[in-house]
Amino acid sequence: MKKNTGLAIIAAIAVIAVGAVTSFYLLAQPKIRETTLEMWDFGYNGPSGGPTIKMKVGETVKIILINRGGVGHEFMVVKDKDAMLTEIRDTVNELKAQGLDEEDIEGSHEIHEIHEKYAEEDVAVEPGETKTFFLKFDAPGTYSYLCTELEITFPQTHADKGMYGKIVVEP
Repeated sequence: MKKNTGLAIIAAIAVIAVGAVTSFYLLAQPKIRETTLEMWDFGYNGPSGGPTIKMKVGETVKIILINRGGVGHEFMVVKDKDAMLTEIRDTVNELKAQGLDEEDIEGSHEIHEIHEKYAEEDVAVEPGETKTFFLKFDAPGTYSYLCTELEITFPQTHADKGMYGKIVVEP
């Protein structure tokens, strides 16, 4: 009996030891790269523009956004920045011609629809606020990040004043 009990204890210790080692490897996570972008009026990490973010397909990048500006900003990821900005400009001009003011235009259904049409990611950050999110792409390509807020720059967007940058996703 004592011999069987001793073997059972040794077998239990072996199972626990193997399980602990196996768990160690299962818990190991790949390191996620971080990028911090400070939002200013009207740039990311400076007074104009923003750095190019390079990443690989399938890679996850942690984005930390800090709004150091005096107004709300956004980090919107789009595939076609120029088409989006053209559509916003045309819509703002049409709504102005209809007699709408800046506040009505900025909160309009038409502007919201343009954001929905183009944005792959959209994070709003108020002055003094910090937000963190994770960005991942499944296909290679070149994207833009930008702020399309109209506050202070109406009828132009913050992107029209230089608040945009590139994301290059490599295979």
